[in-house]
Amino acid sequence: MESRREAILAFLKTHGPASLAQIATRLEVSKQGALRHLDALEADGLATVAPAQNSHRRGRPESVYTLTASAGDHFPDGHRELTGELVEFITQQQLAAFFERRAARIEAEYAPRLSGLDFDARVRELARLASEHGHMAEVVELGDGTLALRHCNCPIQDVAARTGLPCANEQQMYERLLGTPVARTTWMAQAADDCTYVIKEKQ
Repeated sequence: MESRREAILAFLKTHGPASLAQIATRLEVSKQGALRHLDALEADGLATVAPAQNSHRRGRPESVYTLTASAGDHFPDGHRELTGELVEFITQQQLAAFFERRAARIEAEYAPRLSGLDFDARVRELARLASEHGHMAEVVELGDGTLALRHCNCPIQDVAARTGLPCANEQQMYERLLGTPVARTTWMAQAADDCTYVIKEKQ
C-alpha cells in the first residue's frame, strides 16, 4: 500500500496534474486499483481532484489529480537543516570547499555505475542515481534528439537558492560523468518547478 502511495506522490510531483487513466498506466494497475490509493491520499490531505479544465469531451468530464501543499512534507529534504546552519556559520570559502568535496564524493559513487554504458544509458542511469539522492529526476527527450535531465525535487533547495554552489558543482559533475557539455535551462531558485539540465551528445 505505502509503495503505491509513494509512487503516486512521486508521479504527481514530476508529471504535474494527471488523470486517473494516466496514474493507473504509470502504476501498471487498473483504474479501480489506482482510485483506492488516490482516495486514501485525498482523505489524508495530500492530493486533490477536480474536473479537467478546457475539457471538450462529451459526457462526464475527466478529473485530474494534483498534490496539495501538505504533500511537500513527504519529499526528501533531510539536509536542509544541516546546510542551513552551514550557510550561517562558515565562510564562503569553507562553504565552497564543502560542496566541492560533496560533489567529488557523489561523483566517485556514480562513476563506476556509469562505466561501460552507452550515452543514452548513462544519462538514464544518472537520473536513477540522482533520484536515489532525493532529486526525483527523470529523462526528457527533446525534439531534436537531445536529452535533458530534469530534477523535480531538491533535498537542499534552500541552500542551493542562497548560494548556487551545489548547483554549479552538480552541473560540472554531470559534464565530467557524461563527457559532454551540460546546460542548465531552468532553476528552482528562480521560481521554476524544476531544475533542467540539457545534455547533447558529442558527435
